[in-house]
Amino acid sequence: MPAGLLTSREAQQTGRVIYMANCEICHGVKGDGRGQRREGMNPPPADLMAPPWSDKSGAPRMYAVIQNGVRGSAMPSWPMLSDQQIWDIVAYLHSLNSP
Repeated sequence: MPAGLLTSREAQQTGRVIYMANCEICHGVKGDGRGQRREGMNPPPADLMAPPWSDKSGAPRMYAVIQNGVRGSAMPSWPMLSDQQIWDIVAYLHSLNSP
């Protein structure tokens, strides 16, 4: 994980734009797994505001899930996103849990 990434305002702002365009439909505006497409998904979209996703130590895992998807779920891989874009999404999501 790039140093200082989770607290970078620039990364958080960029990540918000990418998240809203690609992730919000399933994971919801607040990242709580309550997006419009939630109904009928089995398993449902993850609540990214709850552990282990909300833990800063879980940032590399969140990165890997965005990059590779989750087999057996509706979570796709995102090969069209660069490494930096994925880290920006992670930074944005972690900013939602910050005071």
